[in-house]
Amino acid sequence: MNLPARRPMREAPRTASLASLASLASLVLAGCGSTNPAQAVRDTHTLVHDRTGETVVWKANPRLEADAQKAIDAWLSHELTVHSAVRVALLANPSLQADLEELGVAQADWVQAGLLKNPTFGGSIRLPVDAGLPIVEAELLMGLTDLLFRGARRTIGARALEGTRYRVADAIVRHVYETKVAFYGFVAAQQVLEMRRVVSDSAETALALTRRQHEAGTIRDLDLANEESLFAQIQIDLSRAEADLVRDRERLNRAMGLFGRRTGWSTHVVLPLPPNEEPPLEHVESFAIAHRVDLRAARADIEVLSAALAYTKNTRFIGGLEGGVAYKNEGGAHFVGPGVNVELPIFDTKATQIARVEAELRKATRREEAMAIDARSEVRELRARLAVARTISEAYGRHIVPLREKIVALSQEQYDAMLLGVFQLIIAKQQELHAWRESIEALRDYWLLRSELEYRAGGALPHTPRPPSSSGTKTPTRGDSP
Repeated sequence: MNLPARRPMREAPRTASLASLASLASLVLAGCGSTNPAQAVRDTHTLVHDRTGETVVWKANPRLEADAQKAIDAWLSHELTVHSAVRVALLANPSLQADLEELGVAQADWVQAGLLKNPTFGGSIRLPVDAGLPIVEAELLMGLTDLLFRGARRTIGARALEGTRYRVADAIVRHVYETKVAFYGFVAAQQVLEMRRVVSDSAETALALTRRQHEAGTIRDLDLANEESLFAQIQIDLSRAEADLVRDRERLNRAMGLFGRRTGWSTHVVLPLPPNEEPPLEHVESFAIAHRVDLRAARADIEVLSAALAYTKNTRFIGGLEGGVAYKNEGGAHFVGPGVNVELPIFDTKATQIARVEAELRKATRREEAMAIDARSEVRELRARLAVARTISEAYGRHIVPLREKIVALSQEQYDAMLLGVFQLIIAKQQELHAWRESIEALRDYWLLRSELEYRAGGALPHTPRPPSSSGTKTPTRGDSP
């Protein structure tokens, strides 16, 4: 079966647009106050870039927003690729910007953890019932516990901020993976639809010829009915392929965060064949444990709870300690001296708070252990499935599809020589169509599994060269990439 040739893919210029946008964001953030998550955003960008090679931009002001919109339009004005789709998603999807705002919340919490409580001022004036002067008392107190353990509270806040960075980075890396999945699904659906259209055109031509032959009396009613039935089934399959393409296109639009005129993007790339060699996966389990940011977030939670437990234990008997200056004026005499308020731990010794934090710490520890076990299992499973997907894809490309095409050609020859019935020819054609569709789906499954393996492993696999762009040939060549 000859499918229409694809146009060569033109990758949008990587340009200074995105790089300059990130640089401008860094300059803006560098001059912000301590409550601005400048460093947290930069650290999150590093985490994401190390795992995906992509740039994270926090659109912190109208100028950055305007530059981001220009960059989005620049990417969409060219033929969409998997890499440009990811870049558009990182700039346009509002949910990712919402995730970045979590850093601002955590940054504010960290700054708040280092602040001392405002001092309290108290006083009284007691007027004499009989003769005499009023008695004036006043005191200015501040929390000594906050002062003594300020460093411990800042440590807890810093570790909480670190955990937020990891969680935000994981959300962004996961969205990169989901965008790739949506893109590969759309490309596969587009290839299937184009195949269905070619088949539909061929079937329509064949049906017209069959009807003329039937009118001339050279073929039977049964042959015409079989041909009409095949054509009707092909039209149904074409309608389903059109619906699948709409579904997958909108799924990609949602991943990129697009609406309105921006949903008019186009792409004519094809699914590539697997690269010549797979990256070494012998140590993929240890790689995942070392690089998965969700595991790092879980470890940060354990550190936060450990520090919180120590803080609670250390302050259980002096949690309400206040000190300052007291003043008293009685009978014209002035008295000044230190003032102290101490909470007496008689009824509440914070035993319940300690028990609660201890339970939370044990839960977080067990959860991190379970996540590590799941991570190892996930990458082992994906490693095995990726190998099978590669084998299946190669089998379709090298054996099944060529054989089905050969069977159809031979069946057509025998049918023309009146040695084979039309029903057998129709079956041969249907099996060829199934082989073509399944070969496209096998390629799609390979790239979906490869993308998921990279995500579950915590980033790009070691020694994995980025494949070049698709050449737009009729069939993809090994090593091509959309």
